[in-house]
Amino acid sequence: MSFKAGCVDRRLFGLDTRYLCPPKDINMRIPHQVLKCVGFISHDQPKSDYLGTVFVVSLQSEADPSGGYAHLVTAKHVAELIDPGPFVIGMNAKDGTKLMLKSGDARWWYHPTESDSVDVAVTYFAPGMADEYDVESIPSTIFASDSSLMQYGVGLGDEIFTVGLFTRFFGTSRFEPIVRIGNLAMMPHQRIPLKGFGEAEGYLVEGRSIGGLSGSPVFVRNTVYMPGRTAEGEEVQLAGTGSRIQLLGLMHGHWDLPMKFKKAEQEEAVNMGVAIVIPAKKILETLHHPELVQMRKEMDEKTRDSNLPAADAASPKKPFTKVDFETTLKKVSRKIQPK
Repeated sequence: MSFKAGCVDRRLFGLDTRYLCPPKDINMRIPHQVLKCVGFISHDQPKSDYLGTVFVVSLQSEADPSGGYAHLVTAKHVAELIDPGPFVIGMNAKDGTKLMLKSGDARWWYHPTESDSVDVAVTYFAPGMADEYDVESIPSTIFASDSSLMQYGVGLGDEIFTVGLFTRFFGTSRFEPIVRIGNLAMMPHQRIPLKGFGEAEGYLVEGRSIGGLSGSPVFVRNTVYMPGRTAEGEEVQLAGTGSRIQLLGLMHGHWDLPMKFKKAEQEEAVNMGVAIVIPAKKILETLHHPELVQMRKEMDEKTRDSNLPAADAASPKKPFTKVDFETTLKKVSRKIQPK
């Protein structure tokens, strides 16, 4: 990245973010935008009791390349703790205060073919007065895949970080996510046993998971190597964290030992800090649930129709609104009952 006026910041997903003047966090390892992609989820009750983390992702619109569709993502086991009943999402406003987003009649979608073994849940994100929310979305274009990990040389030992809820303290006047850092410990070459999900595909990472982090986004960044010299003049390779941040996946939780093990061994297992991350490709597959695909298709068609030229005598076309979004959602949702 450049540190001069008119700098280009490539920390966030490797995308070019251009600034007239360098932002205050230009020298920080983690860009502040990642703190804005998460929210905290609770039952809709007088006193919120936050159970986990949700995060915002976006898919590009086929009808309007400059636009897209936002969705909320969390762990399936978190969504099931909320269901049945309405829920609220705690997020920050641009004025620095807290905002509570009520779910209304929103519902969750799970993986279309592997819902019993994939700990992912998705719903749409179209809040009223969206301009008031201090929110960033994670573009699907930076979801890690086998090919992108290979392209940037990501592998065992590379740095990971997760952003989410620390239940002991999450802010008073505004929500404050916590960032936890670790390392990639095992690739998903074989399925691993998950409590409540059978054998599932997942990464193992060295980085303790706590209750509120369930459903959090987990990012990975590549390691870069540069030539250097020791004080004695010996040529060596220097390793450092790269600027290519990708979404590795979603935090499922920590590794549990079966109850047949001794209590001391159970405590040691938790203290070892091995956590399970559901791969980003499973999130992408859930986002392409047939109902969600159909819903976005119908909205794209409405967008195309609204952009068609009309005769002067014709009535002006109404812009596609949040009400249209929710109407389409309800229309599509009635086709198949929630699982």
